[in-house]
Amino acid sequence: MSTPPTVFISYSHDNEIHSQWVYKLACRLVESGVETILDQWDVQLGSNLVSFMEKGLSNSDRVLVICTDNYNRKSNDGMGGVGYEKNILTAELFINQLSTKFVPIIRSVSNQMKTPICLGGRAYIDFTDDTKFETNFKQLLHGLYDVPLKFKPELGKNPFQTTEEEQLPSISGQSSLVFFSNRFAQAFPGVRGIQWFRDPTEAVKRLALFFKEPFYFRDSLPIWWWRTGDMHIDNFAVLSPNTVLIDYQELVIEEIAAVNAGEYYQTFIYIKTRPSQPTGLYDHSSIDKEIAYWGYAREEFAVLNGRPIRRAEYDDGAAVIDGQVVSLNGEAELRVRYVTPYNLILAPHCSPINNNQFDQIRVKLLNEILQGTSNLDSLVDIVLKLRKLERCA
Repeated sequence: MSTPPTVFISYSHDNEIHSQWVYKLACRLVESGVETILDQWDVQLGSNLVSFMEKGLSNSDRVLVICTDNYNRKSNDGMGGVGYEKNILTAELFINQLSTKFVPIIRSVSNQMKTPICLGGRAYIDFTDDTKFETNFKQLLHGLYDVPLKFKPELGKNPFQTTEEEQLPSISGQSSLVFFSNRFAQAFPGVRGIQWFRDPTEAVKRLALFFKEPFYFRDSLPIWWWRTGDMHIDNFAVLSPNTVLIDYQELVIEEIAAVNAGEYYQTFIYIKTRPSQPTGLYDHSSIDKEIAYWGYAREEFAVLNGRPIRRAEYDDGAAVIDGQVVSLNGEAELRVRYVTPYNLILAPHCSPINNNQFDQIRVKLLNEILQGTSNLDSLVDIVLKLRKLERCA
């Protein structure tokens, strides 16, 4: 798909926690290039809700139906806004039974029937287990961009040969909290409280020590990054004395702070970056709007044989280079550059930071730190008040 897909999110306002989960999903979609229609940011006081639902359902490429017990009941009984949307949905399916426009997203359903009756028998994605969010989200993106999840291999491997995954070491039952704490101590020995590293070269050296291999395992991905979104880290590389690659993010380091101000499970690393050189692929005339919305501006692109190509070309599997269409053959590497100052946090998967109720506070504080209206001490104070995750106790 060469143009960004547009999706409409249909859901019921079950409670604040559910609404926040839907908001987080919508934010991740927007960050991944998906135009997303959501009442939480598209509906203003006095808006015509019926018109919003009709246009959203009719004008979108796909409709994500967030299925909960409450949503399914309202849909089946024709109640409220959910019932009204069900009428439009049913009419479209009556016209085209083969339509794949409506995608059920299972969030909180206790009954054996996971979807409303009108979507019975449709393939769905089950987002019930939050620990599998990233895997399910990637599956959803593949579907929205019409990019197959699996391709037929050209040649199979020897079945008697050890696979790459099996060659990875095991974390041997060690928790992400203990692993992260041990790595922190090796990279930042003697740190108690907050210690800044404002020499970018020294900061990169410390990060390289922290990410000494192995740092991901066949049975655990203990180190995560946290910002507007969050993701486990399975790749780290030093690109230059002041620049690192964390997964697909190119980060020009300005300074880092090693934070060991409380218990071992509250340890984290704060990173602030300088603006990267733009690739020249995109128009940044609306950069102020991006900063106002996200707190920063970035470019998504890919690198093929050292040359940058647009994210849309990466998604399509081919690019126009020197006037010729060239197949990527899976050789392009996805990248993100931040063309304004940016900051993020490194923390263990089981950190108290991994808390949906903290997500918006975290984003707000990180943006304020970038703007100079707050500081790291304020963030640390709040992190120290977060409760230890019960599943990691």
